[in-house]
Amino acid sequence: MRKKDSSNGSNDDQGEEVVNILELGIDPTTTETGVANTDNETKDGDTDKNLEKSVVKKDKKKKKRSRPARPQVDPSQVPERPPPQTGTVFNIWYNKWSGGDREDKYISQTKAEGRCNIAKDAGYTKADNIPGSYFCLFFARGLCPNGKNCNYLHRLPTITDIFNPNVDCFGRDKRSDYRDDMGGVGSFMRQNRTIYVGRITVSDDIEEVVARHFAEWGDIERIRVLNSRGVGFVTYVNEANAQFAKEAMAHQSLDHNEILNVRWATVDPNPLAKAREQRKLEEQAAEAVRRMLPPDFLEQLNAGALQPAKKRKM
Repeated sequence: MRKKDSSNGSNDDQGEEVVNILELGIDPTTTETGVANTDNETKDGDTDKNLEKSVVKKDKKKKKRSRPARPQVDPSQVPERPPPQTGTVFNIWYNKWSGGDREDKYISQTKAEGRCNIAKDAGYTKADNIPGSYFCLFFARGLCPNGKNCNYLHRLPTITDIFNPNVDCFGRDKRSDYRDDMGGVGSFMRQNRTIYVGRITVSDDIEEVVARHFAEWGDIERIRVLNSRGVGFVTYVNEANAQFAKEAMAHQSLDHNEILNVRWATVDPNPLAKAREQRKLEEQAAEAVRRMLPPDFLEQLNAGALQPAKKRKM
C-alpha cells in the first residue's frame, strides 16, 4: 500500500520511492541517511544472516535436484541394429531380447562396455514428471545416450519407489521361478534383496573393496565374503536397489581386472534368516507408508500413540 503524504508531492512519487528502496535492497528499518537504528541493529543483523544462510542452502539443494541427466555415451555411436538373438521377444525400448534372456559363455566372460557414475550421470529426465516411471536399464549399465530426454529415471531407487510385484524396477516382467543359474529378472514369488558376486580377486582388504564398490548403488544391510572361494553376498536394505546393483555391477571389475559374475542369491534355509527377512520386509513396508503420509497427520498419529489409553466407564 502507498502511504499518503501531502507535504512531499503526489502519491505516485511516494510509491516510486518505496519501490526503488525495495529494489535497491535497502533495509526499511534504516534511517533516511542509510544508518541503521541502534535498537534493532543486532537483532535484525542476526536475522538477516540466518535468512541468508537458509536461502543459500535451499538454492544449493535446488540446483542439485534440478541438474539434468547427462548422456553417458555418444548417441552417434549407438548401434541401430538389434543385438544377436538371446531370447524370444525383442524389446524396442531396451534394444534387447527378452523371454529367454540367455547369456552364452562368451558374453558372461566379456567385460562390460560401460559403467554408471551416479555422481556425474544422475539427474532429472522426462520420467520425473510422470508418476510410477521405471528406471533406465541403460543408465544402470552406463550406456544411455539420451540424458535428460530419456523416458526413464536416471537416479538411484529409494524406499518410496514402489512397483508391482510382477515387475522389477526397470519394468521387466518377473517369472514364477528363478533361472537355473539365478540370473535374469527374478521371481515374483518372493522378494530378494541379496545378490551373489563371483570371480572376486581375493586380497587382504577384500571386504572393504566389495563394500566400497557395491555401496554406490544403495544402503547395504550386510556383506559376507568367502575368501576361500572368491565369492561374496551383498544384501541391500531395499529390493529395488538390489535390482539396480545387479545390472550395474554385471561383468564389472573391482580394484583388479576380474570380470564379476553377479547373480541372485539362493534362499537361506536357516529359520532365523527367514524370520529376519520377513520382519525386515514388514518394517520396510511400514516405513514406505509412513514417508508417504502428510507430516501433520504423522504428528497427530504419533501424539495419539504416545497418550495412554483411557479406561472406558462401565
